[in-house]
Amino acid sequence: MKPLKLNKIFFVHFRDIRGDQWHFEETFHDEGKTDMYKAMKTYFEVGFNGPMRPDHVPTVSGDNNDHPGYSELGTLFAIGYIKGLMEAARKEQS
Repeated sequence: MKPLKLNKIFFVHFRDIRGDQWHFEETFHDEGKTDMYKAMKTYFEVGFNGPMRPDHVPTVSGDNNDHPGYSELGTLFAIGYIKGLMEAARKEQS
């Protein structure tokens, strides 16, 4: 059976880490090793037009840790950061 080849990005989990693929710690989007603005620009350049959401985030001080990786305050920060990157990439593209 031939492998399925897809030429489309269907969904983006937007996150960053410290470390490598085997030993890593998830970071806030502005604290990792990736140039997140460059990543966002690339999504715009290739015409990505699908859902994007933050992946796991650290727990913010004062927030509960009932669902590690999904801190409500950390997620709100991530959504705002992503929206800011999207606005900047959109403005640069036009």
